[in-house]
Amino acid sequence: MRIAFWVSLVVASLIGLLLVGGLMLAVRRFRSTGASPEPRRLTAGRGVIAKAAAGLGAIVLAMFIFGVVTSAGIKQATAEEGASEIEIDAIAQQWLWRFEYPAQAEGSFSDGIATVFSYSELVVPVDTLVNLNIDSTDVIHSWFVPALGPQVWAVPGELIETSFIADEEGLYHGRSTVFSGTAYPSMRVSVKVVSQDEYEDYIAGLNQDLAAGQEAVQESFESTQAAEDSDETSSTDTAPAEAASEAGN
Repeated sequence: MRIAFWVSLVVASLIGLLLVGGLMLAVRRFRSTGASPEPRRLTAGRGVIAKAAAGLGAIVLAMFIFGVVTSAGIKQATAEEGASEIEIDAIAQQWLWRFEYPAQAEGSFSDGIATVFSYSELVVPVDTLVNLNIDSTDVIHSWFVPALGPQVWAVPGELIETSFIADEEGLYHGRSTVFSGTAYPSMRVSVKVVSQDEYEDYIAGLNQDLAAGQEAVQESFESTQAAEDSDETSSTDTAPAEAASEAGN
Protein backbone atom coordinates (compact mmCIF):
# COMPACT_ATOMS: atom_id res chain seq x y z
CA MET A 1 0.00 0.00 0.00
CA ARG A 2 2.90 2.35 0.68
CA ILE A 3 4.16 1.76 -2.89
CA ALA A 4 0.73 2.62 -4.31
CA PHE A 5 0.61 5.80 -2.24
CA TRP A 6 4.01 7.05 -3.42
CA VAL A 7 3.41 6.06 -7.05
CA SER A 8 0.09 7.92 -7.05
CA LEU A 9 1.69 10.96 -5.42
CA VAL A 10 4.56 11.08 -7.93
CA VAL A 11 2.30 10.64 -10.97
CA ALA A 12 -0.17 13.25 -9.74
CA SER A 13 2.68 15.69 -9.06
CA LEU A 14 4.14 15.16 -12.55
CA ILE A 15 0.76 15.71 -14.19
CA GLY A 16 0.25 18.86 -12.15
CA LEU A 17 3.69 20.19 -13.07
CA LEU A 18 3.08 19.46 -16.77
CA LEU A 19 -0.27 21.27 -16.72
CA VAL A 20 1.12 24.29 -14.87
CA GLY A 21 4.19 24.36 -17.15
CA GLY A 22 2.03 24.17 -20.26
CA LEU A 23 -0.17 26.98 -19.00
CA MET A 24 2.83 29.21 -18.20
CA LEU A 25 4.34 28.47 -21.63
CA ALA A 26 1.10 29.35 -23.38
CA VAL A 27 0.78 32.60 -21.42
CA ARG A 28 4.35 33.57 -22.27
CA ARG A 29 4.16 32.61 -25.94
CA PHE A 30 0.77 34.00 -26.80
CA ARG A 31 0.62 37.07 -24.55
CA SER A 32 -0.30 40.38 -26.09
CA THR A 33 2.71 42.45 -27.21
CA GLY A 34 0.82 45.72 -27.61
CA ALA A 35 1.70 46.00 -31.30
CA SER A 36 -1.73 44.77 -32.36
CA PRO A 37 -5.10 45.42 -30.70
CA GLU A 38 -6.14 41.85 -31.53
CA PRO A 39 -4.90 39.08 -29.20
CA ARG A 40 -2.89 36.30 -30.75
CA ARG A 41 -4.85 33.15 -31.45
CA LEU A 42 -3.80 29.60 -30.69
CA THR A 43 -4.77 27.13 -33.36
CA ALA A 44 -4.24 23.39 -33.40
CA GLY A 45 -4.71 20.70 -35.94
CA ARG A 46 -7.77 18.50 -36.02
CA GLY A 47 -7.90 15.97 -33.20
CA VAL A 48 -5.13 17.49 -31.04
CA ILE A 49 -7.45 18.16 -28.09
CA ALA A 50 -9.03 14.72 -28.43
CA LYS A 51 -5.60 13.08 -28.42
CA ALA A 52 -4.52 15.04 -25.33
CA ALA A 53 -7.75 14.12 -23.53
CA ALA A 54 -7.33 10.46 -24.51
CA GLY A 55 -3.77 10.46 -23.16
CA LEU A 56 -4.81 11.95 -19.83
CA GLY A 57 -7.76 9.56 -19.64
CA ALA A 58 -5.46 6.59 -20.21
CA ILE A 59 -3.18 7.75 -17.39
CA VAL A 60 -6.11 8.17 -15.01
CA LEU A 61 -7.51 4.75 -15.94
CA ALA A 62 -4.10 3.11 -15.43
CA MET A 63 -3.76 4.74 -12.00
CA PHE A 64 -7.26 3.59 -11.03
CA ILE A 65 -6.54 -0.02 -12.04
CA PHE A 66 -3.18 0.10 -10.25
CA GLY A 67 -4.85 1.34 -7.05
CA VAL A 68 -7.54 -1.35 -7.18
CA VAL A 69 -5.00 -4.14 -7.73
CA THR A 70 -2.61 -3.02 -4.99
CA SER A 71 -5.33 -2.42 -2.40
CA ALA A 72 -7.30 -5.61 -3.07
CA GLY A 73 -4.89 -7.76 -1.07
CA ILE A 74 -5.08 -5.41 1.92
CA LYS A 75 -8.87 -5.22 1.97
CA GLN A 76 -9.07 -9.01 1.88
CA ALA A 77 -6.35 -9.62 4.46
CA THR A 78 -6.79 -13.00 6.09
CA ALA A 79 -4.58 -14.98 8.39
CA GLU A 80 -2.86 -18.03 6.95
CA GLU A 81 -3.52 -21.35 8.61
CA GLY A 82 -1.72 -21.43 11.93
CA ALA A 83 -0.78 -17.73 11.74
CA SER A 84 -1.36 -15.45 14.70
CA GLU A 85 -4.25 -13.01 14.79
CA ILE A 86 -5.24 -10.25 17.21
CA GLU A 87 -8.28 -8.03 17.62
CA ILE A 88 -7.91 -4.44 18.83
CA ASP A 89 -10.54 -1.76 19.49
CA ALA A 90 -9.63 1.63 17.99
CA ILE A 91 -11.80 4.34 19.54
CA ALA A 92 -11.67 7.89 18.20
CA GLN A 93 -12.50 11.00 20.17
CA GLN A 94 -11.66 14.69 19.92
CA TRP A 95 -8.72 14.70 19.20
CA LEU A 96 -6.90 11.41 19.74
CA TRP A 97 -7.17 7.65 19.37
CA ARG A 98 -7.49 5.12 22.19
CA PHE A 99 -6.40 1.55 21.48
CA GLU A 100 -7.69 -1.29 23.66
CA TYR A 101 -5.65 -4.48 23.41
CA PRO A 102 -6.98 -8.01 23.89
CA ALA A 103 -4.74 -8.64 26.92
CA GLN A 104 -6.60 -8.52 30.20
CA ALA A 105 -5.51 -5.90 32.68
CA GLU A 106 -4.17 -7.09 36.03
CA GLY A 107 -4.88 -5.34 39.29
CA SER A 108 -7.24 -5.12 42.22
CA PHE A 109 -9.67 -2.87 40.36
CA SER A 110 -9.75 -4.41 36.90
CA ASP A 111 -8.51 -8.00 37.03
CA GLY A 112 -10.28 -9.92 34.27
CA ILE A 113 -12.50 -6.97 33.32
CA ALA A 114 -10.78 -4.09 31.55
CA THR A 115 -8.22 -4.33 28.78
CA VAL A 116 -4.89 -2.58 28.68
CA PHE A 117 -4.85 0.46 26.46
CA SER A 118 -2.69 3.14 24.88
CA TYR A 119 -3.27 6.52 23.27
CA SER A 120 -2.21 7.83 19.84
CA GLU A 121 0.35 5.07 19.16
CA LEU A 122 -0.76 1.56 18.24
CA VAL A 123 1.81 -1.22 18.73
CA VAL A 124 1.31 -4.49 16.82
CA PRO A 125 3.47 -7.55 16.08
CA VAL A 126 4.90 -8.06 12.60
CA ASP A 127 3.40 -10.68 10.23
CA THR A 128 0.20 -10.80 12.26
CA LEU A 129 -3.34 -10.26 11.08
CA VAL A 130 -4.61 -7.19 12.97
CA ASN A 131 -8.38 -6.79 13.09
CA LEU A 132 -9.37 -3.25 14.08
CA ASN A 133 -12.83 -2.47 15.46
CA ILE A 134 -13.19 1.24 14.74
CA ASP A 135 -15.64 3.42 16.66
CA SER A 136 -16.08 7.04 17.76
CA THR A 137 -17.36 8.55 21.00
CA ASP A 138 -18.34 11.98 19.68
CA VAL A 139 -18.16 13.06 16.01
CA ILE A 140 -17.05 11.52 12.72
CA HIS A 141 -13.31 10.90 12.36
CA SER A 142 -11.29 8.81 9.91
CA TRP A 143 -8.62 6.15 10.30
CA PHE A 144 -6.03 6.59 7.56
CA VAL A 145 -2.53 5.11 7.66
CA PRO A 146 -1.63 5.05 3.94
CA ALA A 147 1.02 2.33 4.26
CA LEU A 148 -1.37 -0.10 5.96
CA GLY A 149 -4.60 0.10 4.03
CA PRO A 150 -7.50 2.21 2.83
CA GLN A 151 -9.21 4.98 4.74
CA VAL A 152 -12.01 3.98 7.13
CA TRP A 153 -14.47 6.32 8.81
CA ALA A 154 -15.12 6.25 12.54
CA VAL A 155 -18.83 6.95 13.07
CA PRO A 156 -20.46 7.33 16.52
CA GLY A 157 -22.62 4.34 17.36
CA GLU A 158 -21.42 2.29 14.37
CA LEU A 159 -18.70 -0.35 14.64
CA ILE A 160 -16.61 -0.62 11.48
CA GLU A 161 -14.08 -3.39 10.97
CA THR A 162 -10.88 -3.30 8.94
CA SER A 163 -7.82 -5.55 8.83
CA PHE A 164 -4.19 -5.32 7.84
CA ILE A 165 -0.95 -7.31 7.98
CA ALA A 166 2.33 -5.43 8.39
CA ASP A 167 5.21 -7.49 6.95
CA GLU A 168 7.97 -5.05 7.91
CA GLU A 169 8.91 -3.65 11.29
CA GLY A 170 8.91 0.12 11.56
CA LEU A 171 6.86 3.21 12.36
CA TYR A 172 3.93 4.10 10.09
CA HIS A 173 2.24 7.48 10.37
CA GLY A 174 -1.33 8.51 9.64
CA ARG A 175 -3.94 11.12 10.43
CA SER A 176 -7.64 11.82 10.35
CA THR A 177 -8.81 13.45 7.13
CA VAL A 178 -12.25 14.50 8.37
CA PHE A 179 -12.65 17.91 10.01
CA SER A 180 -13.72 17.29 13.61
CA GLY A 181 -13.25 20.62 15.37
CA THR A 182 -10.69 23.25 16.30
CA ALA A 183 -7.85 20.85 17.19
CA TYR A 184 -8.40 18.63 14.14
CA PRO A 185 -4.86 19.17 12.69
CA SER A 186 -3.33 17.60 15.82
CA MET A 187 -5.29 14.35 15.49
CA ARG A 188 -2.48 12.15 14.23
CA VAL A 189 -1.75 8.48 14.76
CA SER A 190 1.24 6.18 14.44
CA VAL A 191 1.44 2.40 14.16
CA LYS A 192 4.60 0.81 15.50
CA VAL A 193 5.27 -2.66 14.11
CA VAL A 194 7.60 -4.74 16.29
CA SER A 195 8.63 -8.35 16.80
CA GLN A 196 6.40 -10.72 18.75
CA ASP A 197 8.71 -10.61 21.78
CA GLU A 198 8.76 -6.80 21.78
CA TYR A 199 4.98 -6.75 21.53
CA GLU A 200 4.61 -9.03 24.54
CA ASP A 201 7.07 -6.87 26.49
CA TYR A 202 5.08 -3.77 25.53
CA ILE A 203 1.80 -5.28 26.77
CA ALA A 204 3.51 -6.33 29.99
CA GLY A 205 4.78 -2.76 30.42
CA LEU A 206 1.29 -1.36 29.94
CA ASN A 207 0.03 -3.75 32.59
CA GLN A 208 2.74 -2.64 35.01
CA ASP A 209 1.93 1.04 34.40
CA LEU A 210 -1.77 0.36 34.92
CA ALA A 211 -1.09 -1.58 38.13
CA ALA A 212 1.14 1.22 39.42
CA GLY A 213 -1.56 3.78 38.70
CA GLN A 214 -4.21 1.69 40.42
CA GLU A 215 -1.95 1.25 43.43
CA ALA A 216 -1.39 5.01 43.64
CA VAL A 217 -5.14 5.65 43.44
CA GLN A 218 -5.80 3.05 46.14
CA GLU A 219 -3.16 4.55 48.45
CA SER A 220 -4.59 8.03 47.92
CA PHE A 221 -8.09 6.74 48.68
CA GLU A 222 -6.97 4.95 51.83
CA SER A 223 -5.03 8.02 53.00
CA THR A 224 -8.05 10.26 52.49
CA GLN A 225 -10.33 7.78 54.23
CA ALA A 226 -7.94 7.52 57.20
CA ALA A 227 -7.79 11.31 57.50
CA GLU A 228 -11.59 11.54 57.50
CA ASP A 229 -11.86 8.80 60.14
CA SER A 230 -9.26 10.61 62.26
CA ASP A 231 -11.21 13.86 62.05
CA GLU A 232 -14.42 12.08 63.07
CA THR A 233 -12.68 10.42 66.04
CA SER A 234 -11.19 13.73 67.16
CA SER A 235 -14.55 15.42 66.97
CA THR A 236 -16.15 12.63 69.02
CA ASP A 237 -13.42 12.83 71.75
CA THR A 238 -13.66 16.60 72.18
CA ALA A 239 -17.45 16.75 72.31
CA PRO A 240 -17.83 15.63 76.03
CA ALA A 241 -15.10 18.02 77.16
CA GLU A 242 -16.79 20.92 75.44
CA ALA A 243 -20.15 19.97 76.96
CA ALA A 244 -18.64 19.82 80.48
CA SER A 245 -16.95 23.18 80.00
CA GLU A 246 -20.21 24.76 78.96
CA ALA A 247 -22.03 23.21 82.00
CA GLY A 248 -19.40 24.57 84.41
CA ASN A 249 -19.78 28.05 83.00
